[in-house]
Amino acid sequence: MISLLDRELRNLTLDAMMQARTRWKHRSEQPAADWGKFIWFMGTGGNPEATIGQCPATAGFVLGLGKSLIYVDPGPGAPSKAAEAGVDPGYLDAIYISHGHTDHYAGVESLIEGMCWAMSRERGLLLVPQKVLAEGLISRFHQGLGDKDYYKGGPQVQILRAYEKVNINELILTPIPVHHGGENYGFVLDAGGLRIGYTSDTNYITSFVTPEGIKEYGRWGPVMDLLEVEDYREDLKKVFAEVDVLIANVTSHNALMHRHLTAIGLAHLLKNSSVRMCIITHFGYSCVHPVDLRDKIAQYVTTESGVLTIAARDLQKFELDNF
Repeated sequence: MISLLDRELRNLTLDAMMQARTRWKHRSEQPAADWGKFIWFMGTGGNPEATIGQCPATAGFVLGLGKSLIYVDPGPGAPSKAAEAGVDPGYLDAIYISHGHTDHYAGVESLIEGMCWAMSRERGLLLVPQKVLAEGLISRFHQGLGDKDYYKGGPQVQILRAYEKVNINELILTPIPVHHGGENYGFVLDAGGLRIGYTSDTNYITSFVTPEGIKEYGRWGPVMDLLEVEDYREDLKKVFAEVDVLIANVTSHNALMHRHLTAIGLAHLLKNSSVRMCIITHFGYSCVHPVDLRDKIAQYVTTESGVLTIAARDLQKFELDNF
């Protein structure tokens, strides 16, 4: 004899299972015909402190450009922040991983499952450096290489190589090698008449003038005696100075210069450039605690470079239809 409660639970479970299959696997809804043009920051934190505390979140950002929806550097906070923002990973056309540090990739497997409709479909691009795969940071299952008896889906894996262009629907993405230790790529994304640059994490200043003479960058910092930039990564200035909108990972105002772009370095990069707007993200601990310096850092870069610079916040969306 089946009790009334047992029967109720069975029927409700059946309904829930059917809803789940329709929602995640057997989808019928269609993505927007045109996403417009936007950058939507799911998180704006960077480095271990933000990864541990998630304040700001390490969750990357989403690009909506025409028919394409791309998630860039989904750190560990990405799945929850995307859900909070109402971003449906089942609409993603591509996921981009710049390098294999936790704050840039640790949420990717959940997003791959969403993009591939609970791994039931072969769809979407996974753009990733070879080193990330070689180190086993993304499972074979999430590369679409697992047992196909049940989970038949997975992404198309596209290995990033320096300056080798990748097509994402109507967009053209060019990986830009940067200087962070190991294999790491920023990018320039051509979207019709709009060019968007992303620095990823990178050293920029290599030597600088001090009252005692010229010094090379050291580890950690902060650098207190810099008077002006002497040598810098000319390859990065040449590429990123020509974009319309630059997304810049700035971990501090004047510290960690050996591996990261500082506010001082960003101001130098932007000066005499064609950039119309720069958005700062990837804030480290010193940018937010114990005093929130983010807006002052953006003000400094704007004043020194002449380029409008904005400090992004978690879940902030920038519409680019006027660009």
